[in-house]
Amino acid sequence: MELPGLILDIHFVFFGLGLILGGMGVVLLASPIYSAFSLGLVFVCISLFDILLNSHFVAAA
Repeated sequence: MELPGLILDIHFVFFGLGLILGGMGVVLLASPIYSAFSLGLVFVCISLFDILLNSHFVAAA
């Protein structure tokens, strides 16, 4: 599936912000439960990046 350029750029920015905020949450949050949720957000954003780049096997792995 090919997305138009502007939509692809918006998704990259959105997932990039999710990665940055999730990474900061892993490091800065005091509760291990919230830190684990932030790590889950990072994993989901990385998978969505891989799906946007048409590497579905890497995203599923």
